Amino acid sequence: MNSGTSVDPAETRPYYRLLGFCTQPDQPRGNSRIILKSRPDLENSRGDVHGGVVASMLDAAMGVALRSMLPQGSNATTVSLTVNYLEPGRETLIATGKVVRSGKTLASIEATMEDSSGRAVAHALGTMRILVPRP
Repeated sequence: MNSGTSVDPAETRPYYRLLGFCTQPDQPRGNSRIILKSRPDLENSRGDVHGGVVASMLDAAMGVALRSMLPQGSNATTVSLTVNYLEPGRETLIATGKVVRSGKTLASIEATMEDSSGRAVAHALGTMRILVPRP
């Protein structure tokens, strides 16, 4: 099993690089932390980080948290994602993911997002399918 993320997933996932996600290494197994510094091309017309970027970041936090628990060669994909937007996201955003429960094929995960001042921006619940390589 993986003992956390030794390589920044943002370095190996083009979508994470495109958005500018930076994962924090050495998180406890089943947890993740992702940071995003906002920039104009990620903002909506009001100057807030676009809701789609917020959802992507929460989804990424959940995926990174789950993958830290999976055997080498396994993967995961989102089955469902519910996002509650609490406040506009601006400047630096921090998303944390936590596996709530994991079975053989499905996992329940939650993620929260706050800004650099600690203000709650969004909360998400998700279900992910665990993909184990076929023999």
